[in-house]
Amino acid sequence: MPPDSESMMEELPYYKQKYEAAKKINVYFVPATDERTGDDVYFYAIASQSLHNEMMYSINKGDIPYFAVVVEKGRGKPSLEVKDKIKAYYGFDHDRYANS
Repeated sequence: MPPDSESMMEELPYYKQKYEAAKKINVYFVPATDERTGDDVYFYAIASQSLHNEMMYSINKGDIPYFAVVVEKGRGKPSLEVKDKIKAYYGFDHDRYANS
């Protein structure tokens, strides 16, 4: 039985690249300020790598978009325990990639 055209399309490099990107996630460290109290706060959010541009656009506007998942948040700066947890779960090395 000959392969159908859809499965043949999925074998093309462009489709493989898009599929692989959709499976990967990026971790984002988002420092912020609580508008009510003036306290420093932070968020770690994850989103599909394929949505990176949209994620950065939203973060730069001061929003965390609906498609992102907040996986950790807190007041002040992240503790060593939080950084270790994020590294263990998601492979994100805070001290290497975040500017704080």
